Amino acid sequence: MLSHLSLTARLSLMFSMAMLAIWGVVSLVLIQALDHHFAQQDKSDIQSKIVLAKQLISEQLQSSQPTWPAIENNLNQMLVGHSGYYLLVSDQQGQTLACAAPTGYQEPNLYIGTKIRQLTKGCHQGGRRYRSMTASMAVDLALFDTALANIPTENKQDMHTISISVALDTRYHQHFINEIKLGLTWLTGAIALISILLGWLASRTGLKPLRSLASLSARVTADRLDHRLSLANSPPELHPSIQAFNDMLDRLEDSFQRLTAFSSDIAHELRTPINSLMMQTQVALAQPRHSEEYQETLYANLETAERLARMISELLFLAKSEQGQLTMQTKPLALDDELDELIEFFEPLASEHQVRLHRQGQASLLGDKSMLQRAFSNLLTNAIRYTPAQREVRIKISQHRQGVTVAIENPGPVIPPEKWAHLFDRFYQADHARQPTTEGTGLGLAITHAIITAHHGTISVHSDAQATCFSVWLPHT
Repeated sequence: MLSHLSLTARLSLMFSMAMLAIWGVVSLVLIQALDHHFAQQDKSDIQSKIVLAKQLISEQLQSSQPTWPAIENNLNQMLVGHSGYYLLVSDQQGQTLACAAPTGYQEPNLYIGTKIRQLTKGCHQGGRRYRSMTASMAVDLALFDTALANIPTENKQDMHTISISVALDTRYHQHFINEIKLGLTWLTGAIALISILLGWLASRTGLKPLRSLASLSARVTADRLDHRLSLANSPPELHPSIQAFNDMLDRLEDSFQRLTAFSSDIAHELRTPINSLMMQTQVALAQPRHSEEYQETLYANLETAERLARMISELLFLAKSEQGQLTMQTKPLALDDELDELIEFFEPLASEHQVRLHRQGQASLLGDKSMLQRAFSNLLTNAIRYTPAQREVRIKISQHRQGVTVAIENPGPVIPPEKWAHLFDRFYQADHARQPTTEGTGLGLAITHAIITAHHGTISVHSDAQATCFSVWLPHT
């Protein structure tokens, strides 16, 4: 049922239910407290009337000619001005000796068989509610000779103890409590309406950051990603959600900026070889030429086409890596053997640049051989190209408990720290001295980063005046 209501309506309803539950408990406690107060007050009043009745009976029985009618008359006078009280004096067999009651009211039945009622929370009779109490009184038998003249002789030996019962009509108290209950009922309705209104206002105010979030989401477009929600005026409970939303916008803005830059770079990179193809073809077709000249033009066009094909292939590789669609064939590899094989392959290029290659350390792991060779080939090509003549490229393998680290270090131009994070972006060039690692494309480090990431590893770079070092960490599995 609540699933079809808005969040504001749900919060308002729950707030109202909570307020009504609290008010219900308070009302119940109030009614119980009033009832207990009146019960204690009635008990005290009834006990005082019993004490007065005992004193009056004692005084009357000590007179010269005590009679129960006279005692009854005195008891009625005692209750003058105390409406609602009923007093009964009886023997142990339940026979009435004296009775005092307000004029025009039927006295309550204070007996159930021969058992006298004690003080109760509220016995009902004839539509009225009573509280009653019975007390015993010992009387000197010698005083009964005159006073009990009308009592049968066979019962006189039992008249040394009499019972004094007092009952109180609690209509006044009950009327007061009923008025309180009626007032509480109306007040409950008013509180229900007020709590719904307050709950709605509180919900609207508290959910304002969410509405701002929705409004901001509607304004976000591909060319307007600079909007952010402020944490200053929002409740602490929404801080994680707002921060996550702002972080998402940061990531989207960064991704769109990189995508825009990538689109611009790839357009620039593709435009150069295509223009070269068109120019060479137009020159070749401008006038008749010998077959040797056409052949040279075709060879030049083939070289440019191969460069384009290589670039497209590498872009497709990066696209698959970003989508997690790279297919890897992992198997145990001796990393030192694989790097020795690459060093042997790059030895002619290093000799051409008068650069020495040195490896130390060994390790093994699970990985895709061809991909890892491609990644380290890009790093070695990069290191050889920018190492000054007569210097050395050092390759250090370190095996740890959780993985393997391969550090490829070479002296050369310093890369500023602010550019380290961008070295693995596609088509990014740190400066004119350090060109992209894959000839003609500028995608070498981006491909290396994608391969290392596919192996659940990391790659980082550090560059200073002494050397530039690319560090690759790969897990064992």
